Amino acid sequence: MKKLMSVLALLSALLLVVVACSNSEEPAQPDTGENESATNEEENELSGEITIMVPAGGYYYDHTRNFLAKKFMERHPNVKVNVEQEPDGGQLTARLAAGDIPDILVGVFGYQPAKFAQQGMIVNLAEMPGADELFDRVSEHYVQEHFGGKYYVPWNATTQMMIYNKALFEEAGLDPDNPPTTFEEYLAAAEAIHNLPDREDGSKVFGNVFWNEALAWGGWYWTMKAQIYYNFNDGKYGLFNELGTDVVFDEEEAGFADFLTFMRQAQEYAPEQMENNDFFSRNVGMWLQFGYGWKANLAEAKDGPMVIGEDVGVAPIPVRQKGDTHWSTLDGRSLMIFKSNPEQERLAFEFIKFMMEDDINLESLKALEQLPTLKSLQNHEYFQAEDIKPFVEQLEHAIINEPVAELDDVSNIILQYYIETVIHHNLTPEEAVERAAEEARQILHQN
Repeated sequence: MKKLMSVLALLSALLLVVVACSNSEEPAQPDTGENESATNEEENELSGEITIMVPAGGYYYDHTRNFLAKKFMERHPNVKVNVEQEPDGGQLTARLAAGDIPDILVGVFGYQPAKFAQQGMIVNLAEMPGADELFDRVSEHYVQEHFGGKYYVPWNATTQMMIYNKALFEEAGLDPDNPPTTFEEYLAAAEAIHNLPDREDGSKVFGNVFWNEALAWGGWYWTMKAQIYYNFNDGKYGLFNELGTDVVFDEEEAGFADFLTFMRQAQEYAPEQMENNDFFSRNVGMWLQFGYGWKANLAEAKDGPMVIGEDVGVAPIPVRQKGDTHWSTLDGRSLMIFKSNPEQERLAFEFIKFMMEDDINLESLKALEQLPTLKSLQNHEYFQAEDIKPFVEQLEHAIINEPVAELDDVSNIILQYYIETVIHHNLTPEEAVERAAEEARQILHQN
């Protein structure tokens, strides 16, 4: 018993020593999560390599490479961003078919995301981390869903209006402060300007101009004709029905034959090709296909810059009757991600989210002469300037490109009949509409 009591006493003494030592230590500090945050930050640090393909033309390439990619790589030193230009002449489809696919494509609104989504080639961005927050910041006016998903982010927007040469208006006895508002007035003004004498260097003066070299470019170029067509049906008809299962442009109310008739008449006062006779040559009275994004071309006009408000006027696309609503197309650049693997797709989406940050996006809009899609930039003072505001106001009556995957194929058919009718006069407008609709339906039924 004495031995047992001795052992217990010894254990009690040791316990007191341990407790005393414990009490003498500094109290434990609460876990702040700093170590965990540091670990998560290291794990979430972006790394890898992506390629973004931008539209052909130096200004998109230069801005994306020298500003966007550079800024992003400064923020994320372990990431490399490659910038490529889209191949000319419709070669993008062939390149994609060969498996030479970028991570991000800067495409267009409407048919292109629908086409790639239908083919299962691009990512449903609504499922990406942070997608809800991003799309909440974008005006719904610019976002379409395809096959139940969101397959593009609208980077920027643009719309088309009529521009006209004020000096030629004055020379032809027209009021440069009152441009034509109806198609009838437009044709009269085009004829008056077309009848002006040749310039001192022998060059001809044209009443208006169209980009006929681009008639072989399918869907993209149709979106530069559509705004004229919409004004023959008060914006109620496109090429397709709402489901994209049939064409409607052959309905009498759509006015497509009237559109072709007008284009044939207007072509009489235009050069057959735009080359060397574009609006910026100062020998053209009017142009119905001027997108805001092309404003930079005015700076390179013959004999010095042309300035909107001084020697260039901006006006809505004409209509059938005074008082009608002036419609135009809503176009812009869409950001799409091609499918690869989850890590690569996530990295590409991080770059897109970077491109849509307010300050970054504003710099891009200024550099590329585009209009905002972010709600926070809609009323920014920059877009209230005299040479920008008319395009911003036109957005209220702008129709987004039809989100039908077959638009490219159907547009090619329509534009071929446009050539036969408007340029060569081999068919009547009514014959062209009937034949184009028949071939378009064959395309839709095949698909």
